Amino acid sequence: MDVVIGRPVVVPAEYRVSTDALVEDLKRRHDHPKLGVWLRMLRSTGVVDRPWSAPLEETAGRAGVGVRSRAAYAAASARAVSAAQNALLRAELGPRDVDVLITTHTTSWTIPGLDVDLVGRLGLRPDVERIGLATAACVGGAHGLVHAARALRGRPGRRALVVAAEDLSTLYHPASKPPTMQDVLYAGLFGDAAGAVVVSSVESAGAGDLVVDDVWELVLPDSSGAYWGVVHEAGVTFDSGREATTASERAVPYLTGWLDGRPVDWAAVHPGGPGIISGTLAGLGLDAEAAGRHARDSLAGGNLGGVAVLDVLARTMAEGAVEGPGVAVAYGPGFTAAALYLRVVRSGAAG
Repeated sequence: MDVVIGRPVVVPAEYRVSTDALVEDLKRRHDHPKLGVWLRMLRSTGVVDRPWSAPLEETAGRAGVGVRSRAAYAAASARAVSAAQNALLRAELGPRDVDVLITTHTTSWTIPGLDVDLVGRLGLRPDVERIGLATAACVGGAHGLVHAARALRGRPGRRALVVAAEDLSTLYHPASKPPTMQDVLYAGLFGDAAGAVVVSSVESAGAGDLVVDDVWELVLPDSSGAYWGVVHEAGVTFDSGREATTASERAVPYLTGWLDGRPVDWAAVHPGGPGIISGTLAGLGLDAEAAGRHARDSLAGGNLGGVAVLDVLARTMAEGAVEGPGVAVAYGPGFTAAALYLRVVRSGAAG
């Protein structure tokens, strides 16, 4: 029996906000002595523009955590519905065919969560199994795929729907307080999107199918000071400490230890930043230029948080150039990681 991942569907937000526009907006609003240095760091992230749910001025002008959270959830959940419906269409399935629903959504606090909301909005069976990830953040897409693979093991004919949705433009509220380096970098790094993918348990995978052979999770020891979110009266911000500069580098030996010498011919790496992409690929023994193209292309359009690794995987699968064994890996706050050891079934071969 094989667990097969379909090609993800990614739905970006409708507005494109360029790095140039963000830089000019921050320069207009602030006269901090280090702002020039921070803006150069922002430009070095590799992000050219990012999808946002609302225009720059409207996003910057929203006041208060309540207003921001309501706007963020409304936008993210609407895109989640669209991505999920399109993923089911791509898989030629209906909503009643879903046995397991896994969601990841972090950027606005809501009860009930996105998982409960989607049951009704998609028309899923009321007894569908649910796993709702509310704090996974950037690792959410990979973590959701890990949960899907585990939920389907040994259960042939079952299907899981993984949905990730984030509205990370809510981090941009430049008038709320004097800026910090983290405010400038993280408000400019991220974009808004939703992604969805169907994962199926089948008796035997067919040619071209992407099969999950193993899964892995990590909470990096002594990493609580790497990345975290903070809720202020004005809204949510993302912050990081000194540990962030080495966290992904420290995580790679755990990743390669799990692989234990198994071959890796390609990788779909979470585009958290240029250093994360190149460092992970180097640890996997892959050429950063060739193997990192899809991750860099994704990052140029904004880090999509928990949706990002689904975007990289969709780009990788769309090209159809990869074959053999590979890895999908993502990282998240604290410092956490999740990965899947994958295999593309060769033409004419069975799983």
